[in-house]
Amino acid sequence: MCGITAIIGLDGFRPERWRLEAMADAIRHRGPDDHGYYQSGPVGFGFRRLSILDLTAEGHQPMLSHDGRYAIIFNGEIYNYLELREELAARGHRFRSTGDTEVLLAAFAEWGEACLPKLNGMWAFLIHDRQSGSLFGARDRFGVKPFYYCRTPEALLFASELKAFAPSGLYQPAVNWSTAGRFLHDGVMDDGVETFYAGIQHIPAGSCFAIDPRGEMSLSSYWSFPPEEPAAPADAAERFAELFEDSVRLRLRSDVPVGVCLSGGLDSTAIICAMARQREGPAREQPLFAFSYNSAEFDETPYLEATIRQTGATLVNLTLSGREFWESFGAVLAAQDEPVHTMTAVVGYGLMKLAHDHGVTVILNGQGSDETAAGYPTFFLHYWHTLLRSHRYPSALREIHRFAGVHQQPRAEAALSLLRHA
Repeated sequence: MCGITAIIGLDGFRPERWRLEAMADAIRHRGPDDHGYYQSGPVGFGFRRLSILDLTAEGHQPMLSHDGRYAIIFNGEIYNYLELREELAARGHRFRSTGDTEVLLAAFAEWGEACLPKLNGMWAFLIHDRQSGSLFGARDRFGVKPFYYCRTPEALLFASELKAFAPSGLYQPAVNWSTAGRFLHDGVMDDGVETFYAGIQHIPAGSCFAIDPRGEMSLSSYWSFPPEEPAAPADAAERFAELFEDSVRLRLRSDVPVGVCLSGGLDSTAIICAMARQREGPAREQPLFAFSYNSAEFDETPYLEATIRQTGATLVNLTLSGREFWESFGAVLAAQDEPVHTMTAVVGYGLMKLAHDHGVTVILNGQGSDETAAGYPTFFLHYWHTLLRSHRYPSALREIHRFAGVHQQPRAEAALSLLRHA
């Protein structure tokens, strides 16, 4: 997971070491394995490390480039780092470590901002160019890795979590009533760059930014969904399966154990089956842990048992009594920093703790796949409404007809469902 923090001084302000330490200590749970600090003029970095790739001291952060020009703090993982490393080595770059941080740093040194389209992974990083005094940072395409910032009279502050800002001594926590009001009145949350804390914003997903030596920050988007829906290839199902298998293969690159959260649904079942097929070398000799929680209302035990028989994984069940559920709620809220959209966050917290107790550092799961693969019928309705509101009537009719055909449903009945849920 790792955690990054930074203080970029303005108008001659230089961050003291204690401020950097206080910010990093506030998120030490993100990186219990190592920590480090970097100071150069008005720039200060703090880092907490969760070791996943290259467990040696060569993976320590903040990390300097070979020539000493660049310094980086990086939270995330670049899944195609081996392929990038090979390409960069052919261009003359040398590597001390076997991890992805040094590859990312070399990629930026080689290509600058143009390195971003080459990255396959999830990331939040900040790089200081010690020669020019400027900084560059970016967040991954879908905003998987958190990245927050705020401007105070003394400095620009950056952190992986909101709780890291107040310990700097430069930010006084205050409620953003605009965001809180939308949540309390309409249940709206995470609908923009604003947070529940006044003055603190997200770096938007798919965005990068530059900070000049005067502290002026310019933010831009380097990736977004194409404005027009591309035509589906003739071999769409085969192509999806190929991409899915490859994505699991890349995510199995780890120097620590990798497990899975298994619900019994198609998403997590597909993931663990791909993991079982692809595990190689020493990893195959280690148990494949699957962590699961089943409530009485949504018991998927028969599917779980069938999957365990198929994969040979070791199933570890999470049990939460009503009292345990309630008593863990405070810790969950403290970890989240902002309101959560559902009580399943308590279950997720328990599953991650269970994985930690079994020595598993990396977890794959199907969270989010329902949204991307339209796993619930309501997602189709929302999509049709979106098409109609944007006056894309032929596309809406085509999608409704496709849905009806796949589900062996009369087209008129599918169309009427729009009116019932309007």
